[in-house]
Amino acid sequence: MHGTIVCGMTASPEARGAAQAAAALAARLDLRLVLVHVADGTARRDAVSEPALEEVARDLGGHVETRIVHGNRVDGLAQAAADEGADAIVLGARGRGSRVLRCGLARRLEAAQTVPVVVAPPATRARSGRRLALADTRTRR
Repeated sequence: MHGTIVCGMTASPEARGAAQAAAALAARLDLRLVLVHVADGTARRDAVSEPALEEVARDLGGHVETRIVHGNRVDGLAQAAADEGADAIVLGARGRGSRVLRCGLARRLEAAQTVPVVVAPPATRARSGRRLALADTRTRR
């Protein structure tokens, strides 16, 4: 593996969908995947515990790393991306009508650092296991 994808995690379904998209991308491109949750010290409803983050990593299969950092979300994700040598940051977004995605965090992250930010749309159907299997066989050649 020669690169890293950092995926911002919360307890939302959109974040789980982003993690699935990031895992598929990491498998296809033979990149390392690090799931990062930023704890800001407040009791947010989208907070993720360490066991829950580990469970998401296990569900994704493969070698997925996890990290919990403290601070505000923009600075925390930017710092984690810098620490991990990330080539991209993947975030989940909420749909807001036809083809309009809402992810203010992505805009703030783009302004804070130079790593590309990829916004994964909400999953409207299950990801194909066949596509992941094809990616896995291609990386093993």
